[in-house]
Amino acid sequence: YILCFCLNAQELDVHKIELTDIVLISTISEYIKETKTFDSLFNHVGYVKVHVRGLNNYNKEKEIFRIYYITDSSFPLEKNDQDKSYPDYYTYIDDKLVLIYNDLNKELFKYTFSSSSKKKLRKLMDPFLSPKITPKYLPKNKKERDFIKDFREQYVRFRHTELIIIKGENPIVIKNVH
Repeated sequence: YILCFCLNAQELDVHKIELTDIVLISTISEYIKETKTFDSLFNHVGYVKVHVRGLNNYNKEKEIFRIYYITDSSFPLEKNDQDKSYPDYYTYIDDKLVLIYNDLNKELFKYTFSSSSKKKLRKLMDPFLSPKITPKYLPKNKKERDFIKDFREQYVRFRHTELIIIKGENPIVIKNVH
């Protein structure tokens, strides 16, 4: 006999967290400072994304303990974006919004975020995005106006940092990898 169980996916909330890994916190802080120096626009437009790429809690000799991939973005999350576009957690470091994606969870589990949680996150992101086009600059044609009513300028920086922590040794920080 083959038994199949269909379970309705529980809707989850995106939670605010406090990071405890001081190496990760200092690396993110350094990334923010460098990016602001590199591009002054980042002082008021943009947020940080951290992807947890690997965890190894088995601690065999010199194995990689944790891998974090750190980037910045100025792209808004949209109402109709897939759930995988939304982070699992968020926090603030140096007054910047930091979205944390646990890539391992997304590989192992299929889950959805509640509409209210996604809406709340989009609202939290708003101060870190460029302003929407003002109504006076919208086209007169209704179809064109509806198409671009939420348009914002978006910026791409081709840089990121990868933080690799090897248990018992100094972490390896690889910066500005293209």
